[in-house]
Amino acid sequence: MLITATSFNALPFIHHVEQGTVENCRALRFCLVKYDKSAYHDELFAHFDLPFPTQVASAVVKRRAEHLAGRYAARSLLLASGCNEHVAIGSDGVPQWPMGWVGSISHTAQWAIAVVAPRSAGLIPGIDIEYLAPQTMRETADLFVTSAERALLAGCDIENETALLILFSAKESLYKSLYPKVQRFFGFEAAEICQLDVYQQTFTLRLTETLTPEFPAGFCLSGYYQIEGDRVMTLVF
Repeated sequence: MLITATSFNALPFIHHVEQGTVENCRALRFCLVKYDKSAYHDELFAHFDLPFPTQVASAVVKRRAEHLAGRYAARSLLLASGCNEHVAIGSDGVPQWPMGWVGSISHTAQWAIAVVAPRSAGLIPGIDIEYLAPQTMRETADLFVTSAERALLAGCDIENETALLILFSAKESLYKSLYPKVQRFFGFEAAEICQLDVYQQTFTLRLTETLTPEFPAGFCLSGYYQIEGDRVMTLVF
């Protein structure tokens, strides 16, 4: 799914950076970073030439570290593309991309990833990164999976907990992709998985309710997933 072109370190705090393009969509670039929460301090925003947003000033250290790592990744991509602007925070808390650009950001306690593309490419990217957590998947599956989806996942040549995490992450990516368009909250039940190809590492989600006239019930959106080490990433665009 991700084709790495360069990798480097950006100490302190950022321990590893990978940048490149997305397979089958070269207009979409990614930046994946590994960061160390224990090395975080507020002055790092200035060190990386990033604004310290008032929206996270009262947040716990974990949240501030996640925000910094994600914005570092997004800022790196924009700079590499010739854009010197920052990704702001909207009133609804979601990233506000500079004019002419679209993108998505996700993070865990150790990794953050951003994807960016020119708006002219006509993409609606949504990215999500998650840690493999079999017990959590077993305990929470009923919150995001239907009986029909369980049956489909059971027919795949993949461990059930991993398949559940791919589904969970795919729905998160779908939400990040469509929210800027529909401008309203929608839950896991608004979409269902109708295809999971473990050989091509692709999936297809179908809307089960109409979100807008542009995205009616039955609308399908496909994406990719990637399992690497102890993490799963999903992407729709």
